[in-house]
Amino acid sequence: MSAQASSSLSEISDLWYAPGEDGWGVNIVLQNNVAFATFYVYDVNRNPVWFTAVLGFSTGYVFSGNLFADRGPWYGGPYSPPSTERQAGTATFTVSDLGHATLTYSVDGVIVTKALQRLTFTLENLSGVYAGGYSIRQSSCTPSTLNGITEVDGYLSVTHSGNSFIINSTSSSANCTFNGTYTQFGKLGEVDGTYSCNDGTLGTFSLIEVTTTASGFTGRASGQNQVCHWSGYMGGIRRAQ
Repeated sequence: MSAQASSSLSEISDLWYAPGEDGWGVNIVLQNNVAFATFYVYDVNRNPVWFTAVLGFSTGYVFSGNLFADRGPWYGGPYSPPSTERQAGTATFTVSDLGHATLTYSVDGVIVTKALQRLTFTLENLSGVYAGGYSIRQSSCTPSTLNGITEVDGYLSVTHSGNSFIINSTSSSANCTFNGTYTQFGKLGEVDGTYSCNDGTLGTFSLIEVTTTASGFTGRASGQNQVCHWSGYMGGIRRAQ
């Protein structure tokens, strides 16, 4: 899964960790094109310390900026100033694909580099009925007159159980069934499988960067059928109950 670098950035908000190094990690929260990172790490005496970083986006899907050491009052008492914050170094978060990244940061001259991946606690469940559809651009079509944007709107009925994932799409133009295997990387899901429609169209598809909220889901879709390659977006808002 490749990250999409554009004015609408791929979602990197998640809990990231280095496999085999339990007990520490970094939380990344993305707002527009700025990522805020909070570190839970330890000092030379194995005592927990608190660092934060404000990271701006640049080409190559790299986020970089200043790292700060923070101190404040005891958590068990009333808030009493002052709290202190000082710039202790810098941090760079480089996304290699949607599930992996490299974090390099410095604290008072000590440089640390970690190969990170998203931490998955539990699988999402997208089962439900959604008002939505998909918008795709078809290319390399035979005949070439089919090249261009195709948009389908209607209802998406999702049946999701563990790794089994089925979307039944109904619209005025065609009804299609997408049947695939679901995997998850942190908060993002991916579905890979095959599809067929009642107009005779059939092929393979991938739905990546699947993000679910209380109101619906979205994802980036790609695939091919007998005559075209295609890519675009799929999703919908959950139907009111």
